[in-house]
Amino acid sequence: MSCIDQAVVICGGQGTRLASVLGGLPKVLAPLGGRPLLAHLLDGFAASGVAEVLLLAGTGGELIREAAASLSPRGLSVHTEIEPTPRGTAGALRGVSSRLASRFLLVLGDLYMNLDWRRLSAAAEQNGGLGTLLLHRSSHPEDSDLVVHDDADRLIGWLGRSPGRQQAAVVPTAALGNSGVAVLGRALLDRIPTDRPCDLFGEVVPALVDARAPLYAYRSCEYVRDLGTPQRLRSVEEDLLCGRARHRAGLVLLDRDGVLTEEVGGVGRIQDLRLLQGAGQAVRRLNEAGIPVIVVSNQAVVARGACSLAELDAMNAALVRELAKSGARLDGVFVCPHHPETQHDGGEKSLRGPCSCRKPSVGLVTRALESLDVPAWRAVVVGDGTIDMQLASNAGLASIGLTTGLGCADGRFPARPVWRFPDLDAAAAWLSGEPSGSTGPEEL
Repeated sequence: MSCIDQAVVICGGQGTRLASVLGGLPKVLAPLGGRPLLAHLLDGFAASGVAEVLLLAGTGGELIREAAASLSPRGLSVHTEIEPTPRGTAGALRGVSSRLASRFLLVLGDLYMNLDWRRLSAAAEQNGGLGTLLLHRSSHPEDSDLVVHDDADRLIGWLGRSPGRQQAAVVPTAALGNSGVAVLGRALLDRIPTDRPCDLFGEVVPALVDARAPLYAYRSCEYVRDLGTPQRLRSVEEDLLCGRARHRAGLVLLDRDGVLTEEVGGVGRIQDLRLLQGAGQAVRRLNEAGIPVIVVSNQAVVARGACSLAELDAMNAALVRELAKSGARLDGVFVCPHHPETQHDGGEKSLRGPCSCRKPSVGLVTRALESLDVPAWRAVVVGDGTIDMQLASNAGLASIGLTTGLGCADGRFPARPVWRFPDLDAAAAWLSGEPSGSTGPEEL
């Protein structure tokens, strides 16, 4: 799995809202869990194989340079560039263009994150173009920069706070917010004005999206939060100390057939319900990490008359019992018993016709999110079919495609998975925060 060699951290912010906490320090030196934020960033880069870090500083730049000299992990080359006058985030990049690699990681310096940089790098390499932005479902879309992408993950719209842009009157359910993390190509620098200060995500990138430049989305449920206020700083520190920040998801939404149980073309009888090898272990792994697990599944067998609602409930109860044999539990089971076709005789006619819960519609996801106090941006859909990948895309969530069951090779829907794993246990290990290691093929 590839990893980009160079990371650039824009750390020129003065941290006005954090003045009571920082005491004159730049935001990138904010204390977090007994260490400066910069130490956490540098450790994360070093652990992921990044070779060089370029810190773009403004006010307090000498403090950042001194701190970097003492905090840099062995083997990581760290350089601090101090701009003489403020040029904005895009201008700061343009000012160091001669030092930038052909493709580099870009991070705003007020973020704490636990990211698998190798997977982001691999996705960006596959996408190509001018860059790939890490996005997640916004928890406050009313005051966020919102980004729209197509089924190929290409960015096609930018709404929200940026200068000259009005917030959309109706915010889409799957509104994706810009996280401040990206993999950019050096060619993007040619689109930055040279005669004035300008902002990267407030001006340059939105204009490129409007022009249909090749920019892509990387939907993630991994931990990325800004420390812009004392309250947010305390919240992130709490997550760091209790271990939540180590997890790469806060909620896992599982398909049933082909993920937990064998894919047999529509299970209508309890005796046909069989757990896949390792499924119980996988769910237990997520349980032990404190990550809720909810099943979201289409079960049109009820509408077709292959089983009743009572029998479906009995099958789900049997699934729970089978998982319990491995010490595993589910935090909920949400199913759609409907079928959209109305022309057939037989079955349960009241369940035939359009509904809002049949995947890839987002009704089951909405119900699952409402059932738990988990931020939507931390949820991930795990499935074996392209319908699950389309569900995730429609809901603005990250997705994992498995090679079990249909192997996401059915071709029914165009959406593609963000991440790929050979089975649920490999995905669960990664989501729980274990190192990437050997987690299976990247291509399905």
